[in-house]
Amino acid sequence: MRAKSSTSKDDQISSWFERNYLTIILICLLIFVVLPVLAPVLVKAGMELPARLIYWVYSNFCHQLPYRSWFLFGAQPYYPLNVADSLMMDFVNAFNYTGDLEQSRVIIGNETNGYKIAICQRDLAMYLGLLISGLVFSLTGKKWKKIPLWMWILFGVIPLGIDGFTQLAGSREIFSELIPWRESTPLLRTITGAAFGVFTGLYVFPALEARVRKNR
Repeated sequence: MRAKSSTSKDDQISSWFERNYLTIILICLLIFVVLPVLAPVLVKAGMELPARLIYWVYSNFCHQLPYRSWFLFGAQPYYPLNVADSLMMDFVNAFNYTGDLEQSRVIIGNETNGYKIAICQRDLAMYLGLLISGLVFSLTGKKWKKIPLWMWILFGVIPLGIDGFTQLAGSREIFSELIPWRESTPLLRTITGAAFGVFTGLYVFPALEARVRKNR
């Protein structure tokens, strides 16, 4: 009897998870996206300890470089390394920064220039794109077929790879002679990140649904 009862419970848990797996994933994604945006809100509200905890947790997922991040409650929404518009202040002058740029990731911000979101522009767009594609997939009845692999690579992976790799490689001495140094823009990071997130969702979520239906 105990064996049958245990098996029945396992079946119930498995059945519940199969019905609700997408909701669970989307809730986790929503929390993962909201928390880094909440970090500067908490700093602004004077709750620096929980904010710093969020920054620390997300430092394991993102470089958090301030000149590649969005800022809230400041004079500008972002502070790039190079600016073409003289009316916009660059990162170095905005924060009077004279150290190693790779170490600048610890900078959170200040009351004048605002406080950075705990993940960079590209990562925020990527997770938002994944979340939105999952929400749309769920709201439309989970009836889409997954997109072809080549489409995911062409429109999701390649743009992200080109923009990210050339930016990274150009700043590394070993590649600097082959690839000229370049700094991407907030717009490019957002577009490539969002495209990767959306097309990943279009590929992954229908594949998961097909697997779950097959198990049923």
